[in-house]
Amino acid sequence: MPFKAFTITFSGRVRQIITDIVVYPAFDPAAPPNPVPVGINTKALWDTGASGSVISARLAQQLGLVPVGKAQVGHAGGTSSSLTYLVNFMLPNAVAIIGVVVTEAPIFSGFDVLLGMDVILHGDLSITHVDDKTCMSFRIPSYERIDYVKQHESIVRRLTGPNDPCPCGAKRPDGGPMKFKKCHGK
Repeated sequence: MPFKAFTITFSGRVRQIITDIVVYPAFDPAAPPNPVPVGINTKALWDTGASGSVISARLAQQLGLVPVGKAQVGHAGGTSSSLTYLVNFMLPNAVAIIGVVVTEAPIFSGFDVLLGMDVILHGDLSITHVDDKTCMSFRIPSYERIDYVKQHESIVRRLTGPNDPCPCGAKRPDGGPMKFKKCHGK
């Protein structure tokens, strides 16, 4: 199955991943209402420490959202009751997450949406820092397992000759270096 994806590269190392997002009142894209609801362009903070996504009260009001319920929300200040809404998210490069239940927060600074693990678990997220530039990439649906240990082992196998000392540092019984072919190169 093909996936949709986007990548954002920042000019340096960043401590927050903030991307563009368009937020819509929820609707079924396979049978959209006429007229299609208008979305609002804003910013979203990606937060792997949040189990659920959150929107600002200001954004909920701008969209004219109608609450679908209430939820108890745990946060740094304790626990509180919050209104919930149903929305659609459109991320860069037309990566869509449909029918997300979000809670409301009074105010954010620099963004109106906090994307939690309820959104992130729809796909694959990677963050790298090559050349001192943070690069974030996201795709849905999940396409393949990313395993840096297996990637490392593959590189070691490709670059280490069978008679070279094993990179793990293993020793023979006499104290000499163990050959790669007798250790991890089996």
